[in-house]
Amino acid sequence: MLTLLNRWRSQPGGASNAAAFIRVLESPKSAVTDKVLVLKAFNDWDVLVNTWFEVADALPAVEQLLDNNTFPEHSSAALLVSKVYFCLEQYERALEFALRGDFNVVPATRTGLGNDAEYVNKIIETAIDTYKTLSKQGSGIPQKLRDLIDRIVARNLDKREIWFVISLGFETTNLAMIDRAISAMPADLTIKNQTTLVETLNRVVNGAFDRSFRFQVIDTVIKTYLKCPSPDMSKICECYVLTDNAEAAADTITSLIAKSLSTRAYQIAFDLYETASQGFLDRVLKRFQQQDARDEKSMEKIHSILKGHETVKAYLDFFVRHNHTDSVLMEEIKENIRTASAHNALLISNGLMQYGTTCDDFLRNNLNWVSKATNWNKFNAVASLGLIHHGQESSAMKVLEPYLPKESVEGFGFKEGGAMLAYGLIHAKHGDATAMSTLAQWLKTAENEPVRHGACLGFGVAGLGSSSVSNYEKVREVLQRDEAVSGESAGIAMGLIMAGHLNQEVFNELKQYTVDTQHDKTQRGIRTGLACAAFGLQGDAEPYIKEAIGAKSNPMLRSTGICMLSMAYAGTGSPDVVRRLLEKVATDPNLDVKRYATIGIGFVLSKDPSTCLSYVAMLTEHFNGHVRYGAAMALGIACAGTGNMEAIALIEPMISDKEGFVRKGALLSLALIMCQQTDYTCPKVNGFRKQLLKKIGEKNEDSLVKFGAIIAQGLLDIGGQNAAVTMQNSDKQPDMGSMVGMMCFLHGWFWHSMHFFIALAAKPSCLVMMNENLKIPVLDYICHANSQKFAYPPRAESKKDKDVKKIETVVLSITGKKNASKKLIAEEKKRREAAASASSAAAAPSSSSTSGTAPAAEDEKMEVDQPGKSKKEKAPEKDTKPLHRLQNPARVIPAQRQLISISDARAYSPMKPLYKGGIIVADRVDKEREEKLVSEVVTQVNTPASSGNTENKPHSTFEININDF
Repeated sequence: MLTLLNRWRSQPGGASNAAAFIRVLESPKSAVTDKVLVLKAFNDWDVLVNTWFEVADALPAVEQLLDNNTFPEHSSAALLVSKVYFCLEQYERALEFALRGDFNVVPATRTGLGNDAEYVNKIIETAIDTYKTLSKQGSGIPQKLRDLIDRIVARNLDKREIWFVISLGFETTNLAMIDRAISAMPADLTIKNQTTLVETLNRVVNGAFDRSFRFQVIDTVIKTYLKCPSPDMSKICECYVLTDNAEAAADTITSLIAKSLSTRAYQIAFDLYETASQGFLDRVLKRFQQQDARDEKSMEKIHSILKGHETVKAYLDFFVRHNHTDSVLMEEIKENIRTASAHNALLISNGLMQYGTTCDDFLRNNLNWVSKATNWNKFNAVASLGLIHHGQESSAMKVLEPYLPKESVEGFGFKEGGAMLAYGLIHAKHGDATAMSTLAQWLKTAENEPVRHGACLGFGVAGLGSSSVSNYEKVREVLQRDEAVSGESAGIAMGLIMAGHLNQEVFNELKQYTVDTQHDKTQRGIRTGLACAAFGLQGDAEPYIKEAIGAKSNPMLRSTGICMLSMAYAGTGSPDVVRRLLEKVATDPNLDVKRYATIGIGFVLSKDPSTCLSYVAMLTEHFNGHVRYGAAMALGIACAGTGNMEAIALIEPMISDKEGFVRKGALLSLALIMCQQTDYTCPKVNGFRKQLLKKIGEKNEDSLVKFGAIIAQGLLDIGGQNAAVTMQNSDKQPDMGSMVGMMCFLHGWFWHSMHFFIALAAKPSCLVMMNENLKIPVLDYICHANSQKFAYPPRAESKKDKDVKKIETVVLSITGKKNASKKLIAEEKKRREAAASASSAAAAPSSSSTSGTAPAAEDEKMEVDQPGKSKKEKAPEKDTKPLHRLQNPARVIPAQRQLISISDARAYSPMKPLYKGGIIVADRVDKEREEKLVSEVVTQVNTPASSGNTENKPHSTFEININDF
């Protein structure tokens, strides 16, 4: 048989017409040894490439050999069947039989017509795809498939293809595989290995992975990454924030200071203050107390940064220096206001526009108008001062002293309650011990429900994310009073304090109170509070979410579960969570559940606007108005500050929706999307601004829509047109303050005072460079774009400045005769003076010309009687330069950051890229050069002489005569 096979294979043109050998495989009388020889011959690709279609007819006979336990060459038979199925393009069947044979992941060397590499690579590809599918489904993976994957991984590790193995581990959430790949790296890490580790961190940080899996991968990677010669400590500390490892972050800062890398330590401290919660920062500071400070001066600066003093000071300086609020626009809106709701909306909108600027000119100049506020409008009028003076912590009591309770509360306490909320907003996300004790005292002594309401909200926003059990218990006492209004604020405040730290005890307590209380306001407050407490917990919150959503007979608990689900997975992009939310949109009969489920899609996909568009596009035309409103807000959340034209195109038709609340939602959503956009980045922004003014001025428009339009105007110009609403921090991670602030802002559907909380999501559009002494040096940036592309929007024109079309006057016939006579006299006079000037040769031509033409010009000017014509002013010349300079601290909107560079790169070396924006600490390169510092606008009036401009003074406090309300 062997001789025949050799002759057959060596015939001219290669092996063909295999019928005789196939009969050997099919015949039960053929010897086993002959069948083995034939199988091995057919397994050679030089033979099979010309005969596979004939062997395909004999597959049943070959498969019978596999079922025969006495047959010695099961592996050869299985491989032959696998190769034939490969030729038939039935790859899953080919993989099935390859697993039963002795499949080699290393292809054989090509010798003739056959190419074993194609077959091997296709089987490996199919095996990996099958492994991924089974892993995602959670199904059991056959042991033979596991063994094959292990051999594939070993082959890649031998070839140093480490990133391939890590990627496969991510796709299958296989921690052991990732650990194996990282452990296979050499002891002396090359630049390629370091890059692989950084990419691994980026993948696990930005991917939609389970929280526990993410933490384990980060821990594994950091252990290896720290062995690098020069690891990126900022990236490592970012991971420490994600894993809630405050002690490791503190040790990192301490080690950098010990190595005389203070500037880098300062930058990490600034980043921690921006991205970490108050509870995390408190634990970092406690860790410092347990260590011996070697460099006390540097540690004092670190303490100042982590306590927020330096950040608040820098942002306050920036907002005051660059305030560009349009006062004419505010006056125009005020003139169009006729209702109490619009009056209330403008007070809130003014607070948003002047957020952090300390500019209270609008309130100061319109005291009589402000004094018309009554009850809760009075509450909001005083509370808006908290936004205006945000960051002025040292003078907070002085600012609010006229409104805080004295010996007794005046009236019902609306003024005092608003002042307490304002105090909390001034200390938002930054409630130190003094502020919290002050608020706690007010909370304890409050006698009126509006006062308790304001004290609870202020206490919650100041203690955001602190996870303090004692503060939580203080607010719980207010909840247990079983009052509607203060119970609502207490539920929200408890959630704000425990933001990101929901536990079984808190959930059970608030869930039970939701069931027991009869006040729907309290139930809604608890719903928002639990949603805030569940932020970022992902899988850890699943037991609470399932319990809440499973309450079939309680729609309030179901909507609570939906809000918790949205916040727990905010920014993860999890498709499974989106599917669950869409299922509730389709099946749940409750309108609140439908609305919050639709909005939840925006929270979950806040880092992926394009995917959010694909999910929500159809819902913008849903028959249910609550779903349409939710779709608009979901797009606003996911595309906030991006100017996404696709989202704008979907939302614009909803401005004319039949439902008033949908029109309001569309306006708010568009304002969120177009925030900090210009005509260059978003061509529709100026048209939208005009549309808002039109909506506010329309007499027949619904008051709810006008309320939304006024708030939308505040969102567009938030922070004096120097801030942007965004859901991510500078590291592109979901930001707790932004997500929680947006959830509270959505509560404005039920309670107007909650609109103030959107300020938590406002991030300054600034670039502030600091030196190693935490001072702001005089420094120029170069923006590689035309200055008009990112300029402030044009200011509104007042009615006095607008050109009014004049009515043409009737010219009588006698007037025409008089004008003609005057013209003849003027021409005669002109001829005479011209002749006189020509006859006097000694006279200066310039003087004669002037004396001769001036009267004529005057006559011509007087005789003009053409109404409707006005002298056109010369239009300012447009800047056509391809770049322009900015001065530190500079206003740099998000779309502009990629185009910024330092004018003199030899002056400073920044600790992080400029495109990240915010506060950047830099080392001086040339320390011998004289360094000039920017004057502090908060304490001084003028800027440095180099700027050539005068700065705004910080605005002093004033008193509103509350007794006249």
